[in-house]
Amino acid sequence: MPITMKDVAVRAKTSVATVSKSLRGVPTIPVHTRERIQKTAEQMGYRLHPYISALMRNRRKRRAAVAQAPTLAYVTAYPTENGWQREAFFRSLHAGAQTRAETRGYVLQPFWLYRDDMSNERFSEILWARGIRGIFLSPFPRLGMEINLEWDKFSVVAHGLSLAHPVFHRTSNDHFQSMMLAMHECRRRGYVRPGFALDAPTTERLEFRWEAAYRMFGEKLGFQMKIPPLLLGARWEPDRLCRWIRQTKPDVVITLLLEEQVRELTKRGLKIPEEVGLVSLSVAQPDSPLAGVFQDPFAMGEVAVDQLITMVERNETGIPTEPITLTLGGHWNPGRTVRRLAGVAGGGGALI
Repeated sequence: MPITMKDVAVRAKTSVATVSKSLRGVPTIPVHTRERIQKTAEQMGYRLHPYISALMRNRRKRRAAVAQAPTLAYVTAYPTENGWQREAFFRSLHAGAQTRAETRGYVLQPFWLYRDDMSNERFSEILWARGIRGIFLSPFPRLGMEINLEWDKFSVVAHGLSLAHPVFHRTSNDHFQSMMLAMHECRRRGYVRPGFALDAPTTERLEFRWEAAYRMFGEKLGFQMKIPPLLLGARWEPDRLCRWIRQTKPDVVITLLLEEQVRELTKRGLKIPEEVGLVSLSVAQPDSPLAGVFQDPFAMGEVAVDQLITMVERNETGIPTEPITLTLGGHWNPGRTVRRLAGVAGGGGALI
C-alpha cells in the first residue's frame, strides 16, 4: 500500500496538519520540527505530488493560477459521452463538484470511460500522463458495473451505490431517512392507505433501503399496510402503474417519478392529487411542483470533491480496505401533488 501523510504523522508522533505544513515548508512550523518530519517522510518513501506543492505555493502567493491548477477527473460511463447530462440530478451533482473544485484551486474535467472504445488500461494511462491523480466516479447507469483502472495510482471517490466492484469511499443520499421523511409527511396530511411503486433494479441497487424504511415506518405511523409494493421493470410503464393504482386504490403513492411522467399519468385520466397523492423520492429541484424529497445533489457533489481533494493532498490512493459512505439527508418539498385530506387542518393542492 502507498505511504500516506497519515502514516508519516503516526511515525513522527504528530498531527497530519503538522506533517502537511512541514512538507510544504510553512514557516509557522519550527525549523527543527520541519526537518525532523521531512527526514521521517524521506525514510518512509513518502513524497508530496509535485502539482500539490505547486498548488500550495500558488495559494500562499494568493494567485488564481487557473492555467496551472491541478485537474481532477469526473469519470462517466454512460453509453454515450453526454448521456449523463440528460438528467437534472446528475447535472446538479456535477455543478456542485465543479464549484467546490474551483473554490479549492482545482479544475474538474469530465472524462468518458468509453471514448474511442479504449481499454481500462489505456484510460488509466491517459489520466496519468495528464498529471491527474484524483478521480470522481459519477453514478453509473447500470447495476453491478465493474471497471478496472490502475487504482493504486489514483485517489478515488464515487457517488451512489451502482458500482459493484471495487467499492470506494463514496457519497450517497440517506435513502432510509428519505423514505422516513416521506412517510411522516404523508401521515401528517392524513393519508392512511399508501402504495409503494418502484422499478426492481433501483430497489436492488439501493440494497432495499427504501423498502425497509417503508415497511418499518408504515407500521410505526399507523398506516394501513395492505397494498403489496409494485415492482416495475427498468422501462417506464405508465399504463401498468395506472392500472395498479385503480385496482388497489391507495390514497397516496410513494415512488420515483419526474414531472413529465406525472403529466403522462394525468393524460390517462388519473386525478392528482384529488384521486390519489403522488410523492417522489427524488424531486429535481427544491421548488418543484412535484411533492417529495429533494436530495440536494449539488451539496453531494461538493462533499464528494472535498473528500477527494483531502485524499489527493494526503496521497491516499488505491482501493480502501474500509470504504466509508458519507450520507446526506433529504429535504421535504411540499409540491402540489399531495393534499390534506378531510378532517386534517390545511389547504389542498393543485395539479401540476
